[in-house]
Amino acid sequence: MEMNERERQIAELLLRGYDNKAIADELHMAERTVKAYFNRLFIRYDIKGGIKRVKLATLLYRRQLWREKQPTLDVPQTANQSSLSA
Repeated sequence: MEMNERERQIAELLLRGYDNKAIADELHMAERTVKAYFNRLFIRYDIKGGIKRVKLATLLYRRQLWREKQPTLDVPQTANQSSLSA
């Protein structure tokens, strides 16, 4: 399941090293709202116990690295494909 826009913003700030208060300040939301987003992400990615923020950051960082290494496919459109999309 992909993250929504707000979850992506929170994840980006987590990867930059922001704590909950700094994330809340940056995104103009309550700190408890940030905690709620993190709890939903912990559940979604089955992160339990220990230092959950570090586990989540590690998972997100690895996903980001994996995506960056994926080749981009530039497939030229044929006449049939372009006429179908019009």
